[in-house]
Amino acid sequence: MTVIIPNWWPNRSNSEFIKSENYNWHIQKFGSDGKKLLLIHGTGASSHSWYPLIENLNLEFEILCLDLPGHGFTRALVRQKKQLMIIVDQISLLLRNIDFYPNIIMGHSAGAAVAYELAKKIKTKPNTIAINAAFGQFSGLAGLAFPYFAKIAASTSIPARFLNLLANNEEIVRKLLNSTGSIIPEPQIKCYQYLFSNSDHVDGTLQLMADWDLGKFLDRLPGEMLPIHFLVGEKDKTVPPHISKSWDQLMPNSSLTQFDELGHLLHEESPRSVSSILGKNAI
Repeated sequence: MTVIIPNWWPNRSNSEFIKSENYNWHIQKFGSDGKKLLLIHGTGASSHSWYPLIENLNLEFEILCLDLPGHGFTRALVRQKKQLMIIVDQISLLLRNIDFYPNIIMGHSAGAAVAYELAKKIKTKPNTIAINAAFGQFSGLAGLAFPYFAKIAASTSIPARFLNLLANNEEIVRKLLNSTGSIIPEPQIKCYQYLFSNSDHVDGTLQLMADWDLGKFLDRLPGEMLPIHFLVGEKDKTVPPHISKSWDQLMPNSSLTQFDELGHLLHEESPRSVSSILGKNAI
């Protein structure tokens, strides 16, 4: 299975491919000193999402970022459900294979759920930092229509081809990203446009959407004792800010930092804000 990474892709020289049971993982590693930091992106993104933050950290950590199953340049070796615990188990296996045990896991949106579940399986019992955590089920009309659409979309190539055509229109991609409430740098927009025009990435994203169900995960959260620090962008138009705020009130070992002027992709629009939080968690 040959996967080609564009020459201009962020931190391409740090990319590696690691085969681990069901996936050929695309990972990027940085630094060799300091506490170990694992970065997990959200639905529809890839490890490029962390590029501005990594540049801002100046390699104060030993960093590992990966592309989630079916996202970016990670490819399945066998077809497998993209449910939360299956993804967590597969990442846990990958970490054992490369002997990387993080002290901090930072996850964005749906990646925050992966990060928190993964923290419970790792012997280092890492702290979790959750950026605009998608700790909720869809409600109302979206709760009925979105999962149904996603299951249909994941079973046919027509929606993927349609999205690929849309991605060739730069203005549409910009509007999609702006709808998150964030304004991100031009190089980041270029990466998203590339991803949205890649049928494998779109198929992987739709499969995750179709398989995603946080029912049991959410039921357990009020009793979880592992520490979690929520970062919330008040301008987030993708995951309502009240979701993280509600969980911060319910979870016994949580804390929260609010950013009034930032949106869903706050780590891409203001990496310095996030790096300052990381510095405090590394003490």
